[in-house]
Amino acid sequence: MNAMLGVAGETETAIPKSIPAPRQYTLRRSGRKAVRFDGWQLIEAKAAGETDTISYDLAIYRSDANAIIVELIARRGILDEQDLSRVEVFPDLAVAATWLESYGVGNDVPIDAALSADEASVVSSVLKAIQLRQRIARIEDDYHGLLSDVFDALGITDSPSSGAPISHHETAPEDET
Repeated sequence: MNAMLGVAGETETAIPKSIPAPRQYTLRRSGRKAVRFDGWQLIEAKAAGETDTISYDLAIYRSDANAIIVELIARRGILDEQDLSRVEVFPDLAVAATWLESYGVGNDVPIDAALSADEASVVSSVLKAIQLRQRIARIEDDYHGLLSDVFDALGITDSPSSGAPISHHETAPEDET
């Protein structure tokens, strides 16, 4: 997976003091009202290359109210299929990371329900299902590669004790020896 990452400022997720004021963002969502807030973009990642399948664009923001806003766009390079835009708001990066890791990319894959008489056989249907599952697996691999690049750039890691995502700002308790 080759992602093009754009990290705002340094890899720090805290707002650098050199930025004088937040910028206003308006993020559109499929089938819902847009989300408008003042804040800073922490990172933007886009899947490299164009394919005939689904790829994802991801941007993460911190609002001036200290919320984390995730914009996830499923680019559906399939004829007559619109891109899907999602915007979610979280209290911190760890919760946002958990949501991103559990996101079901298979739900973004359109399924052609129309079958011709030749395609209606059990064998043909099974083959189509296998092809669809393989396609979804490739999309999932690409998506998780994109997440890995983003998490690495933002310093988001898993806690060895809990397995839950933590940001690099959280620290483990000091050893008492």
